Amino acid sequence: MLNKLSLVDDPYEPLKKQVSPEVVEKLRALEIQGIVFARESYRAYPEKNMGGHILGFMGSDKKGNKSGKYGLEGYFDADIRGKEGYLKSERNPLGSWIMFGDNDIEQAVNGSDLVLTIDRSIQFTACEKLQQAVKDFDADGGTVIVMNPWSGAVLAMCSLPDFDPNNYSEVENISIYNNPAIFDLYEAGSVMKPITMAAALDVGEVTPESTYKDEGFIKFHEHTIKNSDGEKYGIQTMTNVLENSLNTGVVYVVDKLGKKKFREYLENFGFSAKTGIELDTEVGGNISSLWKRGEIYAATASFGQGISVTPLELVSAFGAIANGGKLMKPYIVDEIRKDNGFIAKTESKEIRQVISEKTARLLGGMLVSVVDNGHGRRAGVSGYFVAGKTGTAQVAKQEGGGYEEDISIGSFVGFAPVNDPKFVMLVKINNPKAVEWAENSAAPVFGQIAEFLLNYFKVPTER
Repeated sequence: MLNKLSLVDDPYEPLKKQVSPEVVEKLRALEIQGIVFARESYRAYPEKNMGGHILGFMGSDKKGNKSGKYGLEGYFDADIRGKEGYLKSERNPLGSWIMFGDNDIEQAVNGSDLVLTIDRSIQFTACEKLQQAVKDFDADGGTVIVMNPWSGAVLAMCSLPDFDPNNYSEVENISIYNNPAIFDLYEAGSVMKPITMAAALDVGEVTPESTYKDEGFIKFHEHTIKNSDGEKYGIQTMTNVLENSLNTGVVYVVDKLGKKKFREYLENFGFSAKTGIELDTEVGGNISSLWKRGEIYAATASFGQGISVTPLELVSAFGAIANGGKLMKPYIVDEIRKDNGFIAKTESKEIRQVISEKTARLLGGMLVSVVDNGHGRRAGVSGYFVAGKTGTAQVAKQEGGGYEEDISIGSFVGFAPVNDPKFVMLVKINNPKAVEWAENSAAPVFGQIAEFLLNYFKVPTER
């Protein structure tokens, strides 16, 4: 420290930052001439494990230059950073500063403040329920997203495993920095079946009461597609297809729809591009298999295999079913408050009308039947019409093709109440080892959070 204090051409030398009040008082008591104390701002992230993936962190490169990384910090780095000030002053022949000579001072400009759409109470509950579920089901991790379907505002976004931005360097693997809600692509499985059904309903190829005969399997040359439970159900309506989550049923639907039209609807639902949410490192879904020759690709995509999506894309698509067919752009920043007092308020943005309002209402009713009579019972909330769909997805091998044995991802996506939804929500549980199906993992977590939300929004019971 003596070397720092002995620099004759340096009138200001910081000795230590973020010193505790106790240390400051001890040093003051020594009354050392030339040692002064100054309060200054520094990055602090309260309530760890509630928003690391959303916030990102302020990191340094090898040269010590600080910049925002990941999440909001990475996306809004230039806005939050502001503009540094400077002091230009003359020096004497020996190189020392002439403190009373000509100088030029440029005042610093503070960066902007961000006000989020995240509701702390909802975020806390979502993270708490997710943490408990991952523990109870011996899962590798998971994600919960809660969104306002009418505006696209994200009310909660929580994923595990997460990290503490205050101690970001302590993670074992830097891949944890990436937000699974916007970065992790996965073959979502049967939660895609309502999207397939939406397209066919919208063009008039089927109605909720249309029937087909389920033999338990469908052959495509050398390929055979079976129902997940291996059973055959005989004559089934389209509502039964969703209730019983029949692979053969949605293959029948997509065959009537045609691969080209099916692909167009998936693109319109937003499954082939980034949503544009204001978070760093977002990726877009991959439905490129639907450009390949062969009907098998559309057949498997109809029940969520062979195409990959992000959790945010999926919950946004269900938001379009919830709000009358309009795909809204998700956003997480409500206001940007400039240093000069100007406030830039985020306006909700409709991307496109994906399906008709009639189609959305019909499908909403079918999804209520899934919760009432199908695999989604544990997602229901007494006294309310809850709409949604389960999905137990296989995990593709990293190398060699095919799927991993004994590894799955359970999802539930839905909204409530069906006639005037206050939220649309996705729950995703990664590789739950204590249970097999999404109806026993993701669905009950959805039900717990949904019950909280309906009470929190003071929604009167309706049944």
